[in-house]
Amino acid sequence: MNRPRGDITIRLLQPEDAGAMLSLCRASRAVFEKFQPAKADEYYTLAVQQEDIAKSLAEMNAGNEFSFGIFHGDTELVGRIRLSAVHRGLWQNANLGYFVGTAYQGQGFATEAVKLTAALAFGEIGLHRLQAAVMPWNPASLRVMEKTGFRREGLAERYLKINGTWNDHVLFAQTAEDLISDGTE
Repeated sequence: MNRPRGDITIRLLQPEDAGAMLSLCRASRAVFEKFQPAKADEYYTLAVQQEDIAKSLAEMNAGNEFSFGIFHGDTELVGRIRLSAVHRGLWQNANLGYFVGTAYQGQGFATEAVKLTAALAFGEIGLHRLQAAVMPWNPASLRVMEKTGFRREGLAERYLKINGTWNDHVLFAQTAEDLISDGTE
């Protein structure tokens, strides 16, 4: 059984995190571009990282998304996890996306961050369902979904355009009841 890592925290990204986010993105750019849409060189500037965090905070205030930094301890930024496309009303749903810098991969950071984010989403944020989409050829992320209790719901063919090519994604979901019945809440 996997034990929770007490040295991993998540918190809302703040403007003062932009420099650390820039360093993380620059160091991991070659790997990230295999899994994300290609980003222009200007994305890898402090100004764009500051703007991205400011937009995320505005979206949070509007109730549309929550963007958290994944931290080793309280200060070392190792990744980001985001609840986006938040829907209220009858659905109470959000999309879950995350990344961990290449220097920190394979150490349990993503797994623990997903657990922490799900608990927050189903608790304080008040959502009922989270969805995630993972490329079938991303075994590390598929394993994160498995270890965190997300259920596989199917394959979405040509789901997202990544670097000019439409890629299939495996769809996963978890509901508040899943978290409670798993004993993690």
